[in-house]
Amino acid sequence: MEVISADIAGIAISLIFGLCAGSFATAIISRVPSGHSWIASPSGMERSACPHCKHRLGVLDLIPLFSWLLLRGRCRYCKAQIGWRYPLIESVSAIMFTVTTLMWGFSVPGIVIMLATPFLLSLCVIDLEHMILPDQLNIVLAAIGMGFVAVAAPSVTSAVIHIVAGGLLFSGLIFVLGRIIGYWKKKDALGLGDVKFMAVAGLWLGPWAIVPFMIMSGLVGLIFGLVWKIMTGRDQFPFGPALIATFWVLLMVKGGGLYSLFQLSPF
Repeated sequence: MEVISADIAGIAISLIFGLCAGSFATAIISRVPSGHSWIASPSGMERSACPHCKHRLGVLDLIPLFSWLLLRGRCRYCKAQIGWRYPLIESVSAIMFTVTTLMWGFSVPGIVIMLATPFLLSLCVIDLEHMILPDQLNIVLAAIGMGFVAVAAPSVTSAVIHIVAGGLLFSGLIFVLGRIIGYWKKKDALGLGDVKFMAVAGLWLGPWAIVPFMIMSGLVGLIFGLVWKIMTGRDQFPFGPALIATFWVLLMVKGGGLYSLFQLSPF
């Protein structure tokens, strides 16, 4: 009974913090593409506001998911409809936190992955909406990834090899493949943002994960591209979401103790 209670408590904590992280992600998604700070402005901390009337939101308006549900998806002040993407992103974040807890437990590496979750979500949605993977978010994820490797690696030497070799191999390979595909199709196949994210994924996962990563991201990208074509009618689609989804899934596989099957890491 105590084990069941602890599991339920852990999942509940994960859901709560995941919803909060998702709310943070929505702020990043709305501010970064427009050039606004997601940290602070010269006059102090940036306050969340209604996207329609620009009224600054109070505490009761900022309870993740529940504020949207209680207000029936409308602004408290101008009554304008608030998009469904806010509760959706918060819910996805909560699910990601919960899965991370199930795969990694409340370990230091697991907590580090949770810290990265809102930035991964932000990159995914921003690429879907603007077809860009902002450098500042890639840099944040790289910094968190170095912390992840530092706490997981058995020595400084193995950590350095993991980070440098992984980053160079992942980014180098995708850059070459992008050039080859671009030459074949006579147009750019991958943006530099994708190459930079691959460097980030490589330093997290290490060079040992390159084969499963390339196979899985290719399959996910193919399926996503077909869906994108059907829904939008456009051939060009953002490849970032496929890379991000693959990266997160492989992290979960590693946490679940299955990484030896894919040779994701020697530690």
